Amino acid sequence: MNVTITGVPERILNKMISDGYASTKSEAIRLAIISFGKSQKDIEIEMVNRKLDYIDEQVRLGKRKTLTPEEALGKYAKYITYPYANKKSKK
Repeated sequence: MNVTITGVPERILNKMISDGYASTKSEAIRLAIISFGKSQKDIEIEMVNRKLDYIDEQVRLGKRKTLTPEEALGKYAKYITYPYANKKSKK
C-alpha cells in the first residue's frame, strides 16, 4: 500500500526516525498504529471500569438487584457445578 504523508504527520514521522524510534517511515507508521491501539485499549478498560463502578453504586443504593448464579442462569443452572457447593464439612 502506498500512502502520501505530508505536513505535520510527515514531520512527526521524520522526528521519530531522527530520534531513533524507527529506522524507516514504514516502521514509524507501524509503531504509531500499535501505540494508537494500546491507547484505545486503555480507554476501553477505563470505560468498563467506570461502568462496573456505576453498577456497584446502583447495587449499593438498592437501585439494582443482583442475581444469584441460579437466577442468572435459569434453566441452565443445573449444568454448572460449583467447587464448594453443597459440600458438608467432615468432622
